[in-house]
Amino acid sequence: MDKRTLITGLAWDIALPAVVFYVLDAAGVDTALALAAGGAAALLRVAAVATVHRRLDGVAAVVAAGFVLVLVVSLITGDPRVLLVRESLLTGALGLLLVGSCAIGKPALYALVRRAHSGNRAMLAHLAQRWHDDPGFRARFTLPSLVIGGVLLVESVARIVLICTLPLEVMPGVSTGLHLGAIAILVVFAMWLRNRRRRAGTGESLTTPAGFRAR
Repeated sequence: MDKRTLITGLAWDIALPAVVFYVLDAAGVDTALALAAGGAAALLRVAAVATVHRRLDGVAAVVAAGFVLVLVVSLITGDPRVLLVRESLLTGALGLLLVGSCAIGKPALYALVRRAHSGNRAMLAHLAQRWHDDPGFRARFTLPSLVIGGVLLVESVARIVLICTLPLEVMPGVSTGLHLGAIAILVVFAMWLRNRRRRAGTGESLTTPAGFRAR
């Protein structure tokens, strides 16, 4: 699987349910039905990948769970604030996935790289060997997964707390500020990480680690 195929797959995982929801919501469909349709689209994606490739698509599953959770809570409470929370839940779920993957010893970024090379047995063996033998190689996936996941998780929790405490009319501006702040932090981290790798004298790509030779 090349980079284009990987990106296309992730776009289907994340964008499809969101597009279904927003299109139906803009068309005047009841919000609960729009949420249900978005969740159903994500679940269909999970089922399609499981049927064709015989594996669970974790990203699509997280998105589907987020839609279902928001739908359930909105039906129980009837609170319009829940609609503002839905994006935070999805962001938080992604952050939790990234941080949780590090906790179980298989960072999500490493899993994505393996997925990108799923049809290349030689590369998969090379990745597995370096993962087992090289602590620095493991850190190159663990650190970004932890930082990105942590920022997303903190942003999500902060937004949910503010949604529950501030007047609804001020939340669009506050939410935009949180987004920009999170993006700024991640940009600074990316620049720091790039400079650190340059100083260390390694410019290898995450998707094509150094030392690999096609067999």
